[in-house]
Amino acid sequence: MRNPVVATIIPILILLLAVFSFSSCGDDDDDSSSSDPDDTGDDDADDDSDDDVDDDVDDDVDDDDLDDDVDDDIPETTEGFAYAPAGMFTMGSPVEEPGHRENEKQHDVALTSHFEILESEVTQSMFEEVMGYNPSYFNALGQAPNKPVEQVSWYDALAYSNKLSQQHGYDACYALSDIVCANDNPGDATDYCVNDGGVKEATVALSGIDSQYDCEGFRLPTEAEWEYAARAGTTTAHYGGDVLEIGCAPLDANLHPIAWYCGNAALETHPVKTRMPNDWGLYDMIGNLMEWTGDDYHTDASPDAADPEVFNDAYYRVVRGTAMRFHSPQRARAAYRAAYTPKFRERWIGFRVARTLPPDAEKSLPNYDFRVGHGSDKVDSGRMARDLPDSLPFTFTRPDVGVPLTTQEIDEFTGKITGLWKDIDYFQWLNRITHGMDKSNPDGYPPFGLYWQDVNPVKSGSTVTFEHHGNADNLMIATGKIFNTVAAIYLATGDAQYARLVELYCQGVVALIRGLLFNAEDPDKYLMARAIFPGDHSYSYDGRDSAVSYDGSKHYDYDWNAHTVPNPENPDYGNIWVRNWRSQDDVPHIYRMTPMVQRVVDEATDEAVLAAAENALEYLQGFARDIVDSGYTIRSREQGDVHVPLTESGFRIADLASFSVYEPILPNSQCDPKLTTALISYSDPLDNDCGNGLGGLYEFIATTGNYYNYMIIRYFHIAAVYNALMWGYDDLAQTLLEGLAKRTDDSMYDLSMPNRDHDAWNADVAAYLLAAGAAGLPLTSDEAQFIAQQYSKAVDHYETWPYWDLWDASVGDGTYAYSPGESGADGRVVRDEEIAMLIEYCWSPFRNPAGAEVVNCDVILDPTQWGN
Repeated sequence: MRNPVVATIIPILILLLAVFSFSSCGDDDDDSSSSDPDDTGDDDADDDSDDDVDDDVDDDVDDDDLDDDVDDDIPETTEGFAYAPAGMFTMGSPVEEPGHRENEKQHDVALTSHFEILESEVTQSMFEEVMGYNPSYFNALGQAPNKPVEQVSWYDALAYSNKLSQQHGYDACYALSDIVCANDNPGDATDYCVNDGGVKEATVALSGIDSQYDCEGFRLPTEAEWEYAARAGTTTAHYGGDVLEIGCAPLDANLHPIAWYCGNAALETHPVKTRMPNDWGLYDMIGNLMEWTGDDYHTDASPDAADPEVFNDAYYRVVRGTAMRFHSPQRARAAYRAAYTPKFRERWIGFRVARTLPPDAEKSLPNYDFRVGHGSDKVDSGRMARDLPDSLPFTFTRPDVGVPLTTQEIDEFTGKITGLWKDIDYFQWLNRITHGMDKSNPDGYPPFGLYWQDVNPVKSGSTVTFEHHGNADNLMIATGKIFNTVAAIYLATGDAQYARLVELYCQGVVALIRGLLFNAEDPDKYLMARAIFPGDHSYSYDGRDSAVSYDGSKHYDYDWNAHTVPNPENPDYGNIWVRNWRSQDDVPHIYRMTPMVQRVVDEATDEAVLAAAENALEYLQGFARDIVDSGYTIRSREQGDVHVPLTESGFRIADLASFSVYEPILPNSQCDPKLTTALISYSDPLDNDCGNGLGGLYEFIATTGNYYNYMIIRYFHIAAVYNALMWGYDDLAQTLLEGLAKRTDDSMYDLSMPNRDHDAWNADVAAYLLAAGAAGLPLTSDEAQFIAQQYSKAVDHYETWPYWDLWDASVGDGTYAYSPGESGADGRVVRDEEIAMLIEYCWSPFRNPAGAEVVNCDVILDPTQWGN
């Protein structure tokens, strides 16, 4: 969250502000370990005391199905390479393995040739010796020769293989032609763009052979060879054993000794051979860098086969292994499969090379009988068979402050707020302006709807066209708030107009995620876009003609916080544009709506609504799980490749996309979002102990720098309480509620809080109080009075807006605002997406009976009584 220098902050805070670079989009656009922890001495490259590579006795105990005894008859290998015998293994992972993904279906594979494979990832010195340059980010001014080379494309890895083959007198495996260098200069197969940043694009074929396995020289291992070598005969998640932890902390006792991963790598690569090798003498097969393989990527695993390979021209190439920076133990597994486009280069991808041993090392075709039935690749949709709590599970009270509203005042306020909803036909208005892709579209694209920003309705005759003109960076803030309102009234009434909105918004969540897919084979399918801009279309609803034009948003836009780029082959919507780099600004509202989606799954009576909610729940949980498994980083996609947003300098992860970037300086500074992410994704706190949920110094700095950071921090706290209650962590929820009560008292009475004079303060606090009340906070009489005052002021503002029905004959042709806006004559009022939050408050099972009465909830939840 981006902070200006604040002159009033004491010197230590000025120093911290200089270190931090908080990022938020500003105001109403709503965008808002340094040393080796290992003390066993095994990070010495010469420390092989525990490995059994050179043992004469098989010292494995139940960890493999192949002897690792020395065989005097094994073929001779190249210096620095390990021997991998021909054999058969089960590729993939069982469905019960933590982190299992649908692209890891188990199947049996036979490798019929012995091969050799480099003991470590190709190091920077190895690469520079062969290629004549070093592209690595983690180069430490040229003093990192033993760190693995990174920032190499798949083409660069092929070029290295060819050059290494030539040095050893072998025929090259690959033929590269039509070479384009990283700087877009033409290249050739002589130096492979050595002076131009490496190879960006090329036409690739096998050189005079039909199969990678037939190549004489060095090559990338096939995907099957890679996993076979990584396992070295073991059948557990990785050669160190089973997955013991989910997140980056605490350290996984099985993984820590063998791999540099997000729990111990301090966000950088480390010299190769400084973790324990597997039984075949291979280092860093798990951890340090992900590694290119020779195969094309396809989601469906190959069937049981001998010597499987796919070397065509697919969109993605297979990448295996684990990145030191963004991979938790859930991904640090031998079966984990990822994919990137061949031109992609980043600081977490490297490679190692392999070579089929010559024919005199006889081919050995095992006498095998392929087994079947290793498990299903079906992913749980997320509908959990459990009883959801239907009340606050503990007693929680606060001292009452202020004068209670009288019965007459409550009735008058209830009539006033519900009268507005009725008079402006609020929910039908939402139905009319919510759009995305109508189900009547001629191409049969999946329907969805969202509450947009950066759009103007243009009326011409009887048709209103929604013309998009901006990036819609944070549309899930408003959409998330509205969803909870419409879901609550739908569950209270079952009415069709509310059901339609619930269905559309659930579909909208899925569309934002699936819209970020650049290819149907993408293995990381749960990353979320900020916005997608599909095809233009026309439709009718409620007797009103509408159209959508996204043309004004379909242009390249490279901002500090996101990029708008084309996605020409999206598997769901065809040729679209996307706004990538999902920011944390929207995430508290996404997280707060997730328990409500779960409620809809549990209680919906309409089959269409149920199906949409089940689908949305799967994608919401998948979105959160990817964040946990990436070290609490919100990954995105850049031109098809998974991408982690970095600061403009490229020095560190952008704070807009991370819940952990400030951990080294302010430990647990963003605990509430981490806790909530863990609860949604794994129904477990994952050792996130947030205490009362207050962020102390971090929050002070963040809110001093940008007012809108209050919204992010407050709603993450509420989301943490709400999800803890939903998952039965009652003690945790109760402690968080204590902090929420303190946060509320400060918001109401502490006049020294930074940016307290912002003109949206009162309106924002009023909406926050209702959201907190829905999560179990008992409201005081002062707060009830405050809500009634602020919401009554909003009614006075909104009832004068004349364009709630643009299709009405009284409205002439022209361009109008999408919504009335919250700027009133004497300051901001409650936003229009918050104007009906009393419905969620009244409906919530967690509404605290100890709280002061604000409205007549029986009337709020019964539209037939609105306005009485």
